Amino acid sequence: MKGGALVRQSLVLVAASYSDLLGEIKSSFKSFHASEAAIANCIISNPYAAAQMNISQLADYSKTSVASVVRFSKAIGYKGYPEFRMALVSEVSRIGFRNTKISELDSGITIEDSIEEIIRKIALADSQAIQTTAERLDVSSFKKVVDVWDKSPIIGIFGLASSGHVAMDLQLKLNRQGKSAVAWRDAHTALTSISMLKTGDSLVAISHSGTTLDVVEVMQEFKKRGVKIILITNALRAPATALADIVLHTSARETTFRSGATSSRIAQLTVVDCLCVALAQRNWSGTKSALEESRAAVGSRSGAKVSAHEGMRAQPSTRTRGGNK
Repeated sequence: MKGGALVRQSLVLVAASYSDLLGEIKSSFKSFHASEAAIANCIISNPYAAAQMNISQLADYSKTSVASVVRFSKAIGYKGYPEFRMALVSEVSRIGFRNTKISELDSGITIEDSIEEIIRKIALADSQAIQTTAERLDVSSFKKVVDVWDKSPIIGIFGLASSGHVAMDLQLKLNRQGKSAVAWRDAHTALTSISMLKTGDSLVAISHSGTTLDVVEVMQEFKKRGVKIILITNALRAPATALADIVLHTSARETTFRSGATSSRIAQLTVVDCLCVALAQRNWSGTKSALEESRAAVGSRSGAKVSAHEGMRAQPSTRTRGGNK
């Protein structure tokens, strides 16, 4: 079969270009329109067959249209179908080398899994979330966020549930760099603190789905005040993405038991760490000074110093015999 031979030849050429494309499609499924979902289902069910199809064949196979295939390709982050197809060819090649691991991620953790299998699957999913998130980050948008943070007098941060833990982590990292940042983990507290942020400040909203009502409402209210809105999300299309001035995308799969909570947090922390290091690099002199001050403050409460102090107090007296001289 000529088409199959062509694809197999292409696989060798693009195999080194790593991207968890099927994971991206599955993670973005809820944001697809009906025709895009139909195309996604066909690709997920038989990626090797889809990789061999031209745009008209995929449209017929999915019972959609050529225009729908183009829209799907752009929705998943590519300029058009040719670029998407090459990425799919690369994905098929990757699955060929790592078929067992990919199928494990697809099925998630089962009730029959041993402790060893649970550890291995979670480690695999988390490491893949980090790698694919790094690949998915748009460098231009990333730089814009660093620019905004650098100029913001105050940075507000908002996240709920597991994203709330990421918000607190980001606040700590920014505070240690000498940046004024405050994190909120519920909508009521964020909205009652709305007067803290003004034009020139920024708000970082963290939401895996981008659809949570509280997140959307908080973003809306701060945006009305002229606050620059930054969103960290897994969603390609969502109400929150439409509100944000800058969007940074994560890439985290959902599995049977974890529902994305753990892998999404790992992916969000990856974005946060990259941003904070980039900001520190830009203002290294000031950041270094701030970090040294924070280390000194924390060091004064070091357990090692307390132990040494107690050891000195516990030492016996060295007075000589015979009384005072």
